[in-house]
Amino acid sequence: MDVQTISKERKEVSEKVPDYLVYEVVRGKPIFYKGYKDVLNKTTTFEEIKMESTLQSFLKTYLSHLLIVSLSGRNMVVLAGELGLNLPDSSKRGANLSIFKKENLLIHRHFSDLPPEVILEIDVHADTEATTEMDYVLEKIQDYLDFGVKKVIRIFTKNRKVMVATKEEPWLTQSLSMDIEVWEEVKLSLQELAEQFQNK
Repeated sequence: MDVQTISKERKEVSEKVPDYLVYEVVRGKPIFYKGYKDVLNKTTTFEEIKMESTLQSFLKTYLSHLLIVSLSGRNMVVLAGELGLNLPDSSKRGANLSIFKKENLLIHRHFSDLPPEVILEIDVHADTEATTEMDYVLEKIQDYLDFGVKKVIRIFTKNRKVMVATKEEPWLTQSLSMDIEVWEEVKLSLQELAEQFQNK
């Protein structure tokens, strides 16, 4: 199958998929929520694929609490949820946890046009059938760094691994049980956290 045929098929699919199933837009191409085909086939609902598991919700809440306490007094703000980011190439990305300097955070009803200092992401929420999950992860990390994010921390719960990426240093993958420096000597010790979902 040639490249033109593949592009045509992807275009036809995107035209049939309702906008509410679009998770992100990357350089004009829609990326759908994981499970969107089940919604189209009516074997599940949009609410079911969009809702988070207890593990996902616990991790976001736990990490948010740790970060808010650890960064107290450092003129930083922690945002939880799927924060929308407007990238310079018109891409729209969603970040699980974001850490901003207070002076770079504008509170309004729109996506952020300014980059956080640090982004933490947990697992993959996008459908990756057109690529691979790792290619999606690597491209998204690079987009964040090009946007101006200083550090990206990706947590993979199934493998209990963490990938830490910055623009200046080699990207590292390590065990979730190891301490992670989030920001200027502020570290997260996730050993206890890893043990809580070790067999999930």
